[in-house]
Amino acid sequence: MSRLFDPGGPASTLLVPLWCRARCALEYPSLGVGEEDARLLRALRGDFSAARGSDCLLYALREKLMLAAAGRFLAGRPDAALVDLGCGLDTLLRRVPGAGERVYVDLPEVMELRARLLPPEPGERYIAADLRAPEALGGIGRAGGFVIMAGLLCHLPDGEGAALLASLAGAFPGGGAAFDGIFAAARGGMPLSRLPGRAALMREGYFASLTRAKKLPRGFEAVPAAERLKLSALLNTGALRFYEARMA
Repeated sequence: MSRLFDPGGPASTLLVPLWCRARCALEYPSLGVGEEDARLLRALRGDFSAARGSDCLLYALREKLMLAAAGRFLAGRPDAALVDLGCGLDTLLRRVPGAGERVYVDLPEVMELRARLLPPEPGERYIAADLRAPEALGGIGRAGGFVIMAGLLCHLPDGEGAALLASLAGAFPGGGAAFDGIFAAARGGMPLSRLPGRAALMREGYFASLTRAKKLPRGFEAVPAAERLKLSALLNTGALRFYEARMA
């Protein structure tokens, strides 16, 4: 076992989703989330105190919704590239049925760590880039590609997050995207989204179409009823916002 995470570095934020997904593999194996994360976690040492205060099912929900959105897009565009912006150490794209080219993007220090722990598989490409830079998407864009941003926007100030959303259509013409809200810490560690509602996002002209997930994805039947009710309420009220978008 080796310590690979600088407690003050950007890569240290990868521990929370990694630990939470691995926990889901242990507590809710039928969800099909976190098996590879659990294997990876056993090889690492780090400070998991922040992760232990998180609601692990939120990370499972995020992953299942992103996975479903990517699958729907590929059903109509089987040749489309899949692009994971702010990928961290997630392996979501490896589980998308029928996926071809898969592109993973994150900060240089994160991608260096990812390459050591999760070497690219056939069909995968790793790109180191700071997505806060206005020109970052210029060398990443794929016409007709599908972008996932799972948790990325929570690490960006509102202005930078809006700028990234605005640049997607130009970088991925005819493509699609799935992304979740900008989260702020709330009571009990439950995240609440500051991401604007659908009407506000559509007024900005970022997307040709935009839908918000309001139902739990398949597989959550195995989750205890109280947890299902809580997650359903968060989705229905918009406290948690997961969007699926199409670019013009």
